[in-house]
Amino acid sequence: MAVTRLNYVSLYVTDLDLAKKHYEEVVGLRVTDVTKNQVYFQSSDSQNHHCVIINASDRAGIEHIGFKVSDPSDIKEIKLVSENYGLETSDVGAGEILGIGEGVKIKLPSGHYLNFFYHADVIGYANGMFNPKSVADEVMGVNPLSHLDHLLVTCEDPAKTIKFLQEVLDFNVTETASAPDGSIIAGFTTVGNTMHNIAFAGGPNGGLHHIAFYVYDRADVIRRTDLLKSRNVPTMEFGLTRHGIAGVTTVYFFDPSGNRNEFQCGAYETPGVPNRVELVTWDVDSLMGKGGFYYEAAVEPKFFQTVS
Repeated sequence: MAVTRLNYVSLYVTDLDLAKKHYEEVVGLRVTDVTKNQVYFQSSDSQNHHCVIINASDRAGIEHIGFKVSDPSDIKEIKLVSENYGLETSDVGAGEILGIGEGVKIKLPSGHYLNFFYHADVIGYANGMFNPKSVADEVMGVNPLSHLDHLLVTCEDPAKTIKFLQEVLDFNVTETASAPDGSIIAGFTTVGNTMHNIAFAGGPNGGLHHIAFYVYDRADVIRRTDLLKSRNVPTMEFGLTRHGIAGVTTVYFFDPSGNRNEFQCGAYETPGVPNRVELVTWDVDSLMGKGGFYYEAAVEPKFFQTVS
């Protein structure tokens, strides 16, 4: 069994038109499909059908997360081991999610739904597949995005879900933060070559803290921070900053529904092979200091309290 990559995230939004404008013109994604109640987006240098889906709703938040597996047989195995673990599972038919083949959806102990699938439609790069252009014509942001990099989600017991992902589905755990009693209050997991695809922190079950898009360099994070400020897109008060965890340069902002987004770059690489990553650990004081925001050495309480 091999889960190979974070492929997409499906979000709830309260105004589909405003959200479409945000993810196309502010984030810089390209629209790949539109239905009555959904819009699908992809980054310009990715070939699969989508990396973000927005769904019309009366609330913000996360609908589900899609992970690709390396072989069709992995879908049945994931269903079996998840049911044996006592988790809720359901089959997903081919085409039920546009551009995605059949899969299995599981409900994590954290309350989040993950869809594991093998097939994704290939639509090609935005700048072409034959004699491609160096710059895609329709990019609305500053520069093309590299990819959807990760999510930070919330739950009441991060350790329980992290244990399942690591011990049953072979996710790597790269960094954790612990309370004085040794309990895990946050953890970062990955199936790929960067230090996190999905991270968990304390909070309400099923909550979304943010989704993150990887850009190419620190200068692009600066340019994008300027873009956000010039367009009056809400960011954290100090705008550009850096994390001690992962060491990335980052800026956080919000879509019109209140889903927090992030532009970031600089995460360290990790082996994509299970159990080959040495764990980095943080205590709670350092997490709330340089681990969270390296320059400020402090984390504003509302950074963790604001969850969709």
